[in-house]
Amino acid sequence: MKSGRKRLLLTTLAVGMLMSSVAYAKTISMNLFYNGKNHAYNAKEVKIKVDGKELEPADMPPVIIDGRTMLPMRLIAQELGCEVLWNEPTKQAFVINDEYTVAFTLGSNKAIKNGEEFTLDVPAMVVNDRTMLPVRALAKALDLDITWDDPNRTVYIGEGGGSTTNPTNPTNPTKPSTQAIKISKVSVPSGTTATQVFSIESDSAIYSYDEVYVDDSKIVIDIQNATSSLADKMTATNSGIVSAIRSAQHDNGGTPVTRVVFDLSGKKGYTVTQSTDKKKIMITFDRVVVDEISLTSRNGADRLVVGGDGPLGAKVSTLSNPRRIVVDIPNVESKVENELNTKELSFITAARTGMYDASTLRIVLEVGQLADYSWEEKNGELTLDVKKSTLENFTYDTSSNIMILENKQSIDIDDIEKRDRHTEGYYEIVLPGDYESSYGYGTLKIGNDVMDSITISTKGGNTVIRFTQNRYSEYIMKETKNGYEIQVKNPKEVYDKVLLLDAGHGGNDPGTSGNGLTEKTLNLTLALKVADYLEDSDIKVYLTRDADTRPDNNVRAKTANQVADLMVSIHFNSAGANTTANGTETLYQVHSNDNNSKLTSRKAAEIMQGHLIGAMNTTNRGVKQRTDLLILNGTTVPAILVETCFLSNPGDAIKISSSANQDIVAKAMADAIEEMMDDYRVR
Repeated sequence: MKSGRKRLLLTTLAVGMLMSSVAYAKTISMNLFYNGKNHAYNAKEVKIKVDGKELEPADMPPVIIDGRTMLPMRLIAQELGCEVLWNEPTKQAFVINDEYTVAFTLGSNKAIKNGEEFTLDVPAMVVNDRTMLPVRALAKALDLDITWDDPNRTVYIGEGGGSTTNPTNPTNPTKPSTQAIKISKVSVPSGTTATQVFSIESDSAIYSYDEVYVDDSKIVIDIQNATSSLADKMTATNSGIVSAIRSAQHDNGGTPVTRVVFDLSGKKGYTVTQSTDKKKIMITFDRVVVDEISLTSRNGADRLVVGGDGPLGAKVSTLSNPRRIVVDIPNVESKVENELNTKELSFITAARTGMYDASTLRIVLEVGQLADYSWEEKNGELTLDVKKSTLENFTYDTSSNIMILENKQSIDIDDIEKRDRHTEGYYEIVLPGDYESSYGYGTLKIGNDVMDSITISTKGGNTVIRFTQNRYSEYIMKETKNGYEIQVKNPKEVYDKVLLLDAGHGGNDPGTSGNGLTEKTLNLTLALKVADYLEDSDIKVYLTRDADTRPDNNVRAKTANQVADLMVSIHFNSAGANTTANGTETLYQVHSNDNNSKLTSRKAAEIMQGHLIGAMNTTNRGVKQRTDLLILNGTTVPAILVETCFLSNPGDAIKISSSANQDIVAKAMADAIEEMMDDYRVR
């Protein structure tokens, strides 16, 4: 192999090589474990050829994660004649040959090549105990010629990718036209009982696309060389399988890419096809025949088994008064009996089945208040076990979201401790003492829109009640004649003014950068400082994140709609290589429920813009209506997005680089928020 190769990356690689309409590639279906979670993976195979030789990974193939193709580092490096070393304390992998020593740090987008730092588009990561490296980073690190053959989904490293004598392995994907197509519509079924077919429609033929199945929770369709006029999010899906449809537009080195995401309620079989004229991509979900159901008692548990001729996509939830476990299976034909015998069971007191609607089978199991259950679906069969809980002497009403602890031991509620960890998804009430003998230990699954589960544990002499939330909530505890009542309330029931403060980007999304500054870090720094300035005000402040995490933008917007009167999202701007662009602007969207007698997004933007210009003395770029941002489009409460200044501009960057200046900016934001919520009605 020749050394010192010139770097050559086709623009297709920027989106992670997800584009293909070739139907002959092998599909890789496997479980991936990374970032502490299991992820179901299903996508067409990506091949690797080094100097014309195809590599055959023994146990870890190339995979596509977050829109990037990840290659097994050790396999590639050794094929290139490099040595790979691992430093456990620093979490660094070293790739070494005669010319280079390159150090990659897990989770970091900074790498070091012969002592010089360079930036990766995404960091190295561990997947299934294998260090995986994005192909772009590999090219940058080792000065490789890398090309992508789209029709054959093959990465060529070194020689062999550009051969014109082999028409089946072209260096560049053949495109019928360079003109970008336009994705104009997503069609949904006429109703939940109709055949579940969704179509993505274009004004001309779609020649390059790919689909990836993620975690049994979503189908991602990426369409190359396509622009979009789709809304960011569609919720009227007319389906019990698809809960929402989202779209986004990406730029791949000058080539537009449209992504359409179908959020699923559970695992379902489906096929992806194209119309004859190639103007439509159709996703058709299989209708399943459910023909097996049984209830038995074994190993101290009652077991429900439901079987069909394909993936069921079941959704399991609970209802109160009486407590019921509900299993809904959409898009099915049922051939099972309606009444189920429970005489020999220990925990299920009654069971019945029926069609909730014309295509959804519902199974209802009546159980005791604290019966515990677990379930899994595998190979078209659902197994649900119900057993005695280790919890006792309390109830939770899912309709009113009230928990009652029976008065088994006296609790001094003035001494309870509350720990609000809303950015981490939970809230804790710490009882002053050991109450395990009264209330036991373990987890009660709830599964409604407010609460996912309740866990009781005792550590260090105190009993902790942890509420794992599906919505930010406040908790009011009081003593009653029946015991101790904990009311789970929407914050707007408790506070007159509620702010959701959003530090944009985060986690594996750094945002922009420039002059030594990174957007996601500055966003969080300012958000925390603004929250501190508002601590003594009459405004209740919630954060979308308080660490280097990345909540989905649709979750941020949903949270604002659920609990807040105002959302302020903090960002920074960039003009790339143009270092002259500078200044501050505040973005807003007009909402259909805007009322000039109350605070609107536009008025909030004007107030914020005025305070920031006065504090920072930056160029006033004004307030601007933006129709293409999910944070603004997805909210129904007043919401603004602040582009504080340009990190790409040295003058702007210096104004935000010091802690003292950050304090000034945060104080201006806090003052603006107080003016908005003091001088204008928010409800």
